[in-house]
Amino acid sequence: MGERRKRSKREQEDRREELIDAAVAAIRRDGAEVSMEDIAQEAGITKPIIYSNFGDKAGLADAIATRFSAELQAEFATVWQQTDEPRERVVRSIDAWVGFIERDPHIYSFLSEGTFGAGRRLDERRLVDDLGRTVSRALGEALRGAGADSGPAEPWAFGILGMIHVSTEWWLERRTLSRVDFVQFITDLLWQGLAGGGLDTGPGSGESGSGRSGAAASSGGARRPAAATTPPRRARRR
Repeated sequence: MGERRKRSKREQEDRREELIDAAVAAIRRDGAEVSMEDIAQEAGITKPIIYSNFGDKAGLADAIATRFSAELQAEFATVWQQTDEPRERVVRSIDAWVGFIERDPHIYSFLSEGTFGAGRRLDERRLVDDLGRTVSRALGEALRGAGADSGPAEPWAFGILGMIHVSTEWWLERRTLSRVDFVQFITDLLWQGLAGGGLDTGPGSGESGSGRSGAAASSGGARRPAAATTPPRRARRR
């Protein structure tokens, strides 16, 4: 009986993963406004089967968010291992987050409705909650390692996610500057607060983008001189 239950549980988990695959494919094809009917057709099933597995559309969004959250956290871990310089870690983390949104804008928009949606508690907003906790732990460790107060780590982490969420939506819509410059400008703003809060641990760590010899990493890992002294072109009125 125990082996049968284990097999049944594995089959159920496999089925959920297949449904998530179908949902991701439908969202990428049809956009964030895809209907549950469209997702069901992509999976070759009826809508009640999706509801029985995920509860509702928000539950499906949470399941998809869990998958992409794990991928993003793995990417963060990789870029953090590439350097121990605090400011460069901030640059690479922001670039990884922006890169995900740029690569999968429809998925991101769909998850935004499920994770930033009004009327839901923070712990129900899977993508935000998972990444907020990850960034909070990283900030806390960095602050303690620098001998600074780690108390602000959690509110800073969620504040950073909120800022990147909205500013990246603006960037994707307007495209008035390159991704490298966008990441650099956001880093310049954040670093003023982070360095002042204790992460400026040595020569070069707290310098602004206009004075650094380094630069933001692009999606392909290329580096270019920082462009903090060059203001973005004025956004066109619509």
